[in-house]
Formats: sequence, C-alpha cells, structure tokens
Amino acid sequence: MRLLHAVWADIRFQFKQGFYLVYVLITVMYLIILSFLPENVLSVGLPLVVFSDPSVLGLFFIGGIIMLEKMQGILSVLVVSPLRTVEYILSKVISLAFVSVLAAFAITGFSHYNNVNWLLVFLSAVLTSGIFTLCGIMITAGCNTVNQYMIKTVPYMLLFVLPCFSLIGFPYSDLFTIIPSVAALRLMLGAYMGIPLYEAVGLTIYLVGMNYLFLRWTIRVFENKIIYQD
Repeated sequence: MRLLHAVWADIRFQFKQGFYLVYVLITVMYLIILSFLPENVLSVGLPLVVFSDPSVLGLFFIGGIIMLEKMQGILSVLVVSPLRTVEYILSKVISLAFVSVLAAFAITGFSHYNNVNWLLVFLSAVLTSGIFTLCGIMITAGCNTVNQYMIKTVPYMLLFVLPCFSLIGFPYSDLFTIIPSVAALRLMLGAYMGIPLYEAVGLTIYLVGMNYLFLRWTIRVFENKIIYQD
C-alpha cells in the first residue's frame, strides 16, 4: 500500500513540475518528424524514436526529478519516513515507466504503423525505462548539482547508446546483446519489424534479470550516498 501511495505521489509531483507537459511536447515533435518519413524508413525510425523516450529522455528526467527532491528537502524526510529505500526507488521506476508506456503507445498509435506487437512495445518500454531510471538514480545519488549530474551522465550514455548502432547498419556481433541497452533496442525493433518467439522470450527474461540486478545495485548506492551518506 505504501508503494501505491508513493507511485501516486510521484505521478502528481511529476505532473505539477511540468514533466508530463514536456513529454506531450516531445511526443508531438516526434510525430511531426515521423510524418515526413517514407514507409521503408519509418520501420526503423519509429522503434528508434520510441526507444529514445524511456532511455535517453528517461535518464535525464530522473536526474531532474531527484535533484528537485534534493533541493526541496524531500530526500531528507525520506531518512525518517516509514517508506523503505526499495519502495522509494520502485516508485520512481514505476511512475516513469508509466509515462514511457503512454508516450510509446501514443507515438506508435498516431504513426499508423501496421503489424505492431503491442505486448512487445509495452515490455520493451517498461524494461528499458527501468534500466535507465535505475542508472539515473545511481548517478544522481552522488551528485550535488545538475551540471555535475550532466557530466557524470556522459560516460553512461556512451556505454549504453553507442553499442546500439550495431543494430542499425553497423557491423553487428551477438556479443553486444550482453549490454542491456542493446538487448532492449533489439526487443523494441522486434516489436515493429518482427522477431522469433524464442528470441523475444530470451531477451525479456534477460532484461528482467538485469533490471533486478540494477535494482539491488541502486539500493546499495542510494543508501550509501543518501541514507547513510558514506
């Protein structure tokens, strides 16, 4: 019950701070760009755009949210509140996954693209959002300013984003799939371009496992940097 209240509080906080308005504006911008793409380019462009929402945008949004909560003293209250660390972190993951799924469905629906596997769109958006949100929380836990967060985000972006180019025309090796972002994009592409069932199931199980490992790691980092302030 505490988790549900925390998720609802996070959604209201994000709405009041204008994050939902930003998502709407970005979604409209994406739709305008996609409307000019020919069908053969749209089959690749659409999943890339949908993937960028919970990944690149999600990483920056969670940084802004945590920094706002730091400045407003919310994290200080967390130390003495009954809300556990895992509940606080899961609340952030679920609330951002929720808006990521809404954006993914809106972009896909208004693009009028045929043969979409909506279940895979949902799974890939949720699992991608989870990984990048957890990364963002880990980074932000050790930052005191927005500029510091932006600088620390760069190596993570290079590590997670650059290998994804192996899926869209660059020399590809299955070894890259061990990187969670590559596995997530591979699943996202499969939602629009087709993917064997065994591969979809394997990628989903792998990403669920990576989300769990990232969650445990994030809890440890967050408690050390914020709760106990080591």
